[in-house]
Amino acid sequence: MEMSEKIKVQRKKKGLTLKALAEKVGCTDAYISQIETGKAMPSISILKKLAESLDIEVKDLLSDEKQQDKIFLTKNERTQIIYPGSHVKAELLVSKISNKMMEPLYKIIPVGCDSQGEHRHNGEEFGYILKGKLELRIGSQSTVLEAGDSFYFSSLLPHYYKNIGDVDVETIWVVAPPVL
Repeated sequence: MEMSEKIKVQRKKKGLTLKALAEKVGCTDAYISQIETGKAMPSISILKKLAESLDIEVKDLLSDEKQQDKIFLTKNERTQIIYPGSHVKAELLVSKISNKMMEPLYKIIPVGCDSQGEHRHNGEEFGYILKGKLELRIGSQSTVLEAGDSFYFSSLLPHYYKNIGDVDVETIWVVAPPVL
């Protein structure tokens, strides 16, 4: 995994926004964004501050992971993702996504939580509802999905979801290509 991707993944794991990380590091959120997209290389002093703010060693950010991907992943080995400004949580169902064509997630949407507005991006999404009631709006279409229901749509369409039930919604959600 490239350093830029490591920084982005670790920031999301910590539930930090670009702005929050930028404030901790002492730079602009635009600069952090450029680092995460590989358009800028941080100075040594910024790299040290990034590592400290993300609770990771500088050497781990700089190390080159040429190891083979894990084929099997136990639930205790999953990377936890906390969406900034939300109580929605996800676990990455693969060891890393740097060379993957899809991003499979186990996603938990607490009662009353939603996607915090509509989203759209390149790609496609598939999901399977394991538990709960999820209102899903894709473009002008809307429906309520329950355990055993599934969905598949183009991510170019504006999409929004909300847990409208009385238990946490649990899903298997796959995004291709990865957006993390």
